[in-house]
Amino acid sequence: MQKILIVKLGAMGDVLRTTPLLVALRRAHPGCRVTWIVDRSCSGVLQGNRWIHELWIREDNGAERAAAGEYDLAICLDKEPEALDCIAAANAKVKRGFGWNSARDGVVALNSASDYAVRLGIDDDLKFRTNRKTYQQISYEQVELPYAFDEYMLERQESDETYAERVLKNLGVGPDDYGRVVGINTGSGERFAGKKLPEAHLVDLARRLAVSTGKTVLFLGGPEEHERNAALERAADGFGRNAGTNHTIRQFASIVSRLGLVITGDTIAMHIAIAVRTPALVYFGSTCSAEIELYGRGAKLVSGLECAPCYKRVCPVLPGQDPCMSGMMPEDLEREALLVLQRFSQAAESRSRQ
Repeated sequence: MQKILIVKLGAMGDVLRTTPLLVALRRAHPGCRVTWIVDRSCSGVLQGNRWIHELWIREDNGAERAAAGEYDLAICLDKEPEALDCIAAANAKVKRGFGWNSARDGVVALNSASDYAVRLGIDDDLKFRTNRKTYQQISYEQVELPYAFDEYMLERQESDETYAERVLKNLGVGPDDYGRVVGINTGSGERFAGKKLPEAHLVDLARRLAVSTGKTVLFLGGPEEHERNAALERAADGFGRNAGTNHTIRQFASIVSRLGLVITGDTIAMHIAIAVRTPALVYFGSTCSAEIELYGRGAKLVSGLECAPCYKRVCPVLPGQDPCMSGMMPEDLEREALLVLQRFSQAAESRSRQ
């Protein structure tokens, strides 16, 4: 039985989109036993995963625990110092992915198949303009496994499903509406600019889609969007409802699984939609659209600005503003959203007739 260690600490969306590797690892090593080290803040998307035998929290002496074990294969898919410390300490016969250089002041590839991933981190032309590989393709390449479009793995419990049904019922969304209501994710993390639509755009988009679909639109978000979503609900004047911002990640996933479409930037909400196989319309500004695998369920809108993507925290062209997102017009988002909804509603009807 192969014993495998995975070091993927964060961010939450990146952790979630690494879970397809569990499928590939079991295919290559039937019966393998997997240990995963993750940051506490990102552990929610891995809890309950039936193919993770031990889930270790990095803050709880992750590196020391990795050193105490014995592994046939150790994989590191993070470049953060804390992750590199874990893989350096791991007692493993084979190591793949990212590691420290000899001076412990930079990142190197632990195997030749990870050279491309290392180059992506230092070559802007390769990352921003040339690369066409998704994150999954790149990570499978690092682990030296063939990519087979394996899906995300996100376990949910019956209590999560019951919770979602109750929340949606209180919002006026019943079972007959499942698969027909649009959710708009309104926020993003603060790591990069170019991910958050202006509030006026969100209100206009909600009104347009409510009229087009005949269904009230739901504003989605987390605790950071509490005030924003409350203000958007007031401004939307009945066309959009605040779906709540204090759900656990798996409760949120159960809500998203009942929607017909999620409109979002490159955020955790996008990854949740992908994980629960809800179609997504994703808009991109500062980050690379090529690295996102939608599995054929959705569409991408990419900023036409010459300076995008840039992976900057603050816009270097217009500091304090967000030209990537202000250029994403509500009418364009509405048009693409309706096309995605139509395509997938037709596919659902076709399946129901078979």
